[in-house]
Amino acid sequence: MRVSTNQFYDSSIRAINSQQSALLQISQQLSAQRKLLSPSDDPVAAGREVALDATLKANEQMLKNQSDAKGVLEGTENYLVEAGNVLQQALTRIVQAGGGGLNEENRQSILADLKGLRDQLMSVANTQDENGNYIFAGYKRDSQPFVRNASGVVYQGDAGVRQSQIGPNRVIDVSFSGNYLFGDIPTGRNGLEASAGVANTGSATLTSSTVTDRQAWSAAAAYGPYAIEFGAGGAYTVTDKDGAEVGTGTLGEGQAIEIAGIQIGFSGHPAEGDTLSFGASRSQSVFDTLDQAIAALGQPASETESVSRANALYEANLNVNAALNRLLEARSSIGSRLTEVEAATSAGEVRSDQITGEISRVVGSDLETMTELTGELAKRTYTVQAAQQTYTQIARMSIFNYL
Repeated sequence: MRVSTNQFYDSSIRAINSQQSALLQISQQLSAQRKLLSPSDDPVAAGREVALDATLKANEQMLKNQSDAKGVLEGTENYLVEAGNVLQQALTRIVQAGGGGLNEENRQSILADLKGLRDQLMSVANTQDENGNYIFAGYKRDSQPFVRNASGVVYQGDAGVRQSQIGPNRVIDVSFSGNYLFGDIPTGRNGLEASAGVANTGSATLTSSTVTDRQAWSAAAAYGPYAIEFGAGGAYTVTDKDGAEVGTGTLGEGQAIEIAGIQIGFSGHPAEGDTLSFGASRSQSVFDTLDQAIAALGQPASETESVSRANALYEANLNVNAALNRLLEARSSIGSRLTEVEAATSAGEVRSDQITGEISRVVGSDLETMTELTGELAKRTYTVQAAQQTYTQIARMSIFNYL
């Protein structure tokens, strides 16, 4: 078959163009740092890339959620530490005031300190974040949670607890309601509350109130609160909430009243007609507790007021300790959540690296593929140059060169 000059030219040009097209594609792939430039190059790989990219974005969102949750929890813990420090100082002042031997100057100094600490705690409870939202207001984040009115400090937030999704199937709490932290605090200790009558005239002051038999007290608590009324010579009668007599006895020097699985200790001597009540713990805000301690210290100095003050401070001591325990409980919970968030973040970062690596392999942006493309670029460049030089030399040939 004869090959005309035009056929030779056309065939050579097509070959050179094909080589240049392949060279251009490799150059584009190297420039883009990926082998897959369009879905038509490899539809299966393109579909896989879309799925992996969606998975990566979901994982990145979880990592962001985890980072946000960690920031919120750490910020909350800092405020709880501050509140705990304030309450610890208040407890120290209450213990000092209850130790006896206070002169008027000491009493007024402690009273001023307690008022300042109460206001400081109120400020912490009404803390706002960088966006002006109240941290401890539940879902009512635009309203101040704790407000003082004529009856004392009231909680205006709700019980809402904000949550954050830190994993495909895991949601954790990242906040506490102010009522849980500062309002709904159990009175007394270990489920038992005891208090002396405000009209008592004797010298008996509470020194202890202990559950000695949990089973017996659990069965008896439902029939409380109980009232103890003292008669002459330390004799006493115990009645339940319906006024039914459930026990009698005589309180001797240094003795304690034991009944229904509880023990109540005293110092001093009750007067005839003095009363005492005990029952299951109630709920009371820490602000009410501090207000009661402040009111007790504000009583004028006299023997009767001294006993009343000591009994009130005994109750305040237990109630502030309960408030401190609530804050420690919340901080322990935060610690557990932070540990879980950090574990989820570590796992998420590993997963992110794995997905990114798989995407690189699928689209051909991994080191191995880039190395292959670099070699292919050199090969294609050499081939194009050789084809161009060959075409140039042959195109110059003419039969007249040999005549």
